[in-house]
Amino acid sequence: MRLIPLVLAAALLVPVTVRAADDDKPATLKIVTSPDKPAPRPPMLMPLYVSLAGLQAYDGYATLHGVSTGSREANVLVGGLGSKPAAFWGVKAGSTALTVVLAEQLWRKHHRGEAVVVMVMANGLMAYVAARNAGTLSATR
Repeated sequence: MRLIPLVLAAALLVPVTVRAADDDKPATLKIVTSPDKPAPRPPMLMPLYVSLAGLQAYDGYATLHGVSTGSREANVLVGGLGSKPAAFWGVKAGSTALTVVLAEQLWRKHHRGEAVVVMVMANGLMAYVAARNAGTLSATR
């Protein structure tokens, strides 16, 4: 147990000693300017937005259709909304918009890779849900 505080203290002091060794070098000031034009979006980001909206729309249709034919909603967060289509579509639209806004914020804050990853993961999840819904709908016919 005494080893942990020693390792933490060493980890905190090593950067200080390295920095102290560099103090004899003259300080340089780097001026960082923001570019006039924002970086262009990757060609795949906008299609990911559109495909997410399409997958959400299909999920909404399949869920409401399945609930009306006697299937039950597996998602406990929206399970009670199957009988309230307006509220259900509101949740679908809100979750889609929230995902797109999150990706846009990541993009604007220079986390471009993360923005694409968020959209790819959201699309992958919705594709899985859509495939399960398609299987459920075909089984009820």
